Amino acid sequence: MNEHIRDEERLRQMLDDAVSDVEPRHTLREIRDRTATRSRHGWMWVAGAAAVATAATVTAVVVFGGGPGTTGAQRPGFADGSPTDRATSEQPVTRSAGLPVYYVGDTGRGPRLFREFFSPIDRVGTTEAEFAVSVAVSESPADPDYRTDWPALTFANVEIDGDMLTVSFGGDPESNLRERALGMSPAEARLAVQQLVYTAQAAVDEPAPVRFLLFGETTDRLLGIPIAETRSADDPSEVLAQVWIDKPAEGQIVQREFEVSGLANAFEATVQWELMQGAEVVKRGFTTAEECCTMAPYSFMVTAPPGDYTLVVHDSDPSGGEGFPPWEDTKQITVE
Repeated sequence: MNEHIRDEERLRQMLDDAVSDVEPRHTLREIRDRTATRSRHGWMWVAGAAAVATAATVTAVVVFGGGPGTTGAQRPGFADGSPTDRATSEQPVTRSAGLPVYYVGDTGRGPRLFREFFSPIDRVGTTEAEFAVSVAVSESPADPDYRTDWPALTFANVEIDGDMLTVSFGGDPESNLRERALGMSPAEARLAVQQLVYTAQAAVDEPAPVRFLLFGETTDRLLGIPIAETRSADDPSEVLAQVWIDKPAEGQIVQREFEVSGLANAFEATVQWELMQGAEVVKRGFTTAEECCTMAPYSFMVTAPPGDYTLVVHDSDPSGGEGFPPWEDTKQITVE
């Protein structure tokens, strides 16, 4: 018995030693201080070099989030879980979920922002903000219901300068990012700008103002949208889809009993769900989000036999079909 106790004590000491030098991730201020020592030469990507570098980086290091260890948000605020009364771009997540990258998806109330998580195992010298924004403009999301509306061969870099985030666009010198692309609506253009504001602010966990540069120069317009000196995140109720599935991720293989989690701004905090195969509802149920009338965490467990399914999570429709369609998010998953 005494020998068993001694073994436990030795194991406990080994674990303490292993994590004693682990520190929390850097805040914006720490990143700012660190990057201030960099040479501040001008940044510009030519289209060919940027395409190769971005593709190589993302292909080599990006793993879609939502797997084991992914966690949902805790309360309105940023990644440290602290509450805030400001309209923020990032509902809080732990870094085990990866970096949140925002994408556009269609809803019954027009295009809105959803998010996916990317885990940059090795960012090849880039900051989290640089990595996340470059992914947002140039990489396709895992969920086919999402998209980026930025023109092809658009590349962006982020610098932290004081309390400001500067997003600089490079890529094809002949691309006219000042004007809206053919076929892009004003609502889509506005949301494309907000996509980068939300993604950049999420990467540094602070609602820092965002400035946009086109090929090193300030601009008064971006995708046809008037741009002030700096841009803040718009009201989440106006730009975010109001139901998100964070876990499981699109295409994920899960066990027969699996957890579903995400955020929802649902009527009376009631979140409903269905597990479907084609048009057949295999299972359905409901849960309650932690709060009503704001984007709040929800979670529930599902048990299902092996097979391919569509997971649907949505709010209720208090209008009885007379108003807008319910907010919803879907994921294609496989139960093994």
